[in-house]
Amino acid sequence: MKPSTPELLAPAGHVEGFLAAVENGADAVYVGLKQLSARASAVNFSLDELSLLVSFARKHRVALYVALNSQLAAHEVTQTLDLLQALSDLGVDGLIVQDPGVLTLARRWFPGIKLHASTLMGAHSHAGVSQLARMGAERVVLARELSLREIEQIAARTEVDLEMFVHGALCFSYSGLCLASSFRGGNSGLRGRCAQPCRLSFRQGRKEGYFLSCNDLCALPLLPRLKQMRIASFKIEGRMKSADYIARVVRAYRAVLDAPAESEPAAIDQARQWLSLAPSRKLTSGYLSGDAEREILAPHRSGSSGLWAATVREATGRSAVVVLRHALEVGDRLRPESLEGREEEAHEVKRLETLDGTSVARGEPGERLRMTSSATLKREMRLFRVGRGAVSPQASWRRVRAECPKPAGYRKKFKEPREGAGPPRGDIEPRRATPRLVIKVGDVKTLMQALDLPVQKVLLTAASANLERLAKIKLSPRQKQRFGWSLPALITEKQLDYYRAAVDWYVRTGFHDWEVNNWAHFDFLQGTASLSITAGYRLNLRNMAAMGCVADLGCGEAVLSLEITRGELEHLAGGPWPLAPIVCVHGWPPLFASRLKPGLDEDRPFFSPRKEPFYWARKGDFSFVYAERPFSWLDQLEFLRSKGFQAHLVDVSEGPEGERPSLESLFKAYHGFRAPKPQSHFNLDRRA
Repeated sequence: MKPSTPELLAPAGHVEGFLAAVENGADAVYVGLKQLSARASAVNFSLDELSLLVSFARKHRVALYVALNSQLAAHEVTQTLDLLQALSDLGVDGLIVQDPGVLTLARRWFPGIKLHASTLMGAHSHAGVSQLARMGAERVVLARELSLREIEQIAARTEVDLEMFVHGALCFSYSGLCLASSFRGGNSGLRGRCAQPCRLSFRQGRKEGYFLSCNDLCALPLLPRLKQMRIASFKIEGRMKSADYIARVVRAYRAVLDAPAESEPAAIDQARQWLSLAPSRKLTSGYLSGDAEREILAPHRSGSSGLWAATVREATGRSAVVVLRHALEVGDRLRPESLEGREEEAHEVKRLETLDGTSVARGEPGERLRMTSSATLKREMRLFRVGRGAVSPQASWRRVRAECPKPAGYRKKFKEPREGAGPPRGDIEPRRATPRLVIKVGDVKTLMQALDLPVQKVLLTAASANLERLAKIKLSPRQKQRFGWSLPALITEKQLDYYRAAVDWYVRTGFHDWEVNNWAHFDFLQGTASLSITAGYRLNLRNMAAMGCVADLGCGEAVLSLEITRGELEHLAGGPWPLAPIVCVHGWPPLFASRLKPGLDEDRPFFSPRKEPFYWARKGDFSFVYAERPFSWLDQLEFLRSKGFQAHLVDVSEGPEGERPSLESLFKAYHGFRAPKPQSHFNLDRRA
């Protein structure tokens, strides 16, 4: 049943933000821990600090959710059990999770914790929502890339609680499908370390701009309509935002949510005035509008959030001469934009003085002042104001402790370790496995070439063109035995009926081998017996508990996450496994997968400030951006086999047209333990 008024859920990456959210009318607050948070750059909280916040939230009748929504590395399962024990003892109101391993461990050992499926789990259809509910999620956070109509359809076709973002940053890529930050420098967005490569300035020929940078979402004018949908919670993004920002945004949305229908227009006007003082990128209705490209993309604007307040003209360490565009005060928080166009860590203005050395508390537009800050600045940096002077963290904690002197208690270690505790393990011994090669292709022509090779399995991307063409081709029994379909990671709500019918037809005609790349795909295959299901790498599996999750869902094999490292592979090598692991040893995956079309030519590379070339292509309803080279571990096969990883995937289904190596050359390279040049080892030798 739809609540009379949806919950207003606010972010807090620090104690000042937490108090601002509570004081300005949030019904619930979500916070991150210093471990396993998808906003690792936020201050976040220790367990001892969280124990105080739990007591404070209860006193003020505010729900407190914890975002344990980072992807779980192979060696982090024991640590996660300890965290879950503490969170269970503390009695937090909900746990936001991305990794299926966390979901599995919580459901198995701590069934009292309410689980919320993070937007990083990619729920962009009712099938995905329904499947996540079957997996134990009591609430599903919808993808930000949905239109109003799609949200209405999902709400009408599901029963589990739904949460949607109504305010804050938007990403060029679908959440959960972005590999760009990880590929470029090992800073995985799925691990909470995104370096925001989509915010950079790119060049293509004479064109230069922020072609992948998005404006911010503001659903405020749409709240009257959204309130009528079956949405349990309206979520504000911004755990890295200032307390001043959180206060203004929460107050604005609270006013509109509480307004009776006849007063909503006036409440929206007042709320817009409050939001005008909250630093942000340009506010848009995002994907909720009918013109997402025009609304969202801002190629001629900096990707930095906040109010452009000053520009650095001279700099020596933490002292700089700045020219002011807007008023600036001691105590203001500024976020520098690097010369590459990337947002740097925010810092505080410690001192302002005239060029003759006179100290001032405030500077006015047009003035040239010397500024001392808590960060090192560089000449020509642009400084964006993201918050005004605020109460110190120390004062905020004093207030929390004064109101709640007795924090909630918790255990720091998983209770009474016993036989079978920890991640589920099976009876598959990797070192005893038979060597296998799987090839994935993107079209029927390449499929027929691959089926002529002595490989154990060939997967074909289940694009509509391939589904329809193969229906007219009769495969031999031997070909059919080695053939499988790979379902695409993105299937929109309007495409669901088509894909359900196609999957049903192919299953009935004897095609039993399927690779799934979104949780929605398990919903397609519900109740279908005798299928061979492989979990694809888009499910981002990199720990034993996650393997156990998909094994419980009927998978016999799983392709490990492309972001996995050498250290993690060594950690997992001993087994035994609940299913058979497959390592992708060559591929050219998209770094971004988006609904948006950037203002760039498809047939030409475009370049980052570091002169890195990228390519983009439009396929159906989606845009895909590729790196200038594939990732390949073909020269690492000896290491993989020594650790027991005998099953390998060579993926030739993706990559920029005209740049991909031929199937024949890759087959020879595989057997020769040679990687094509140029190539990348991706995260193989980086930290987890």
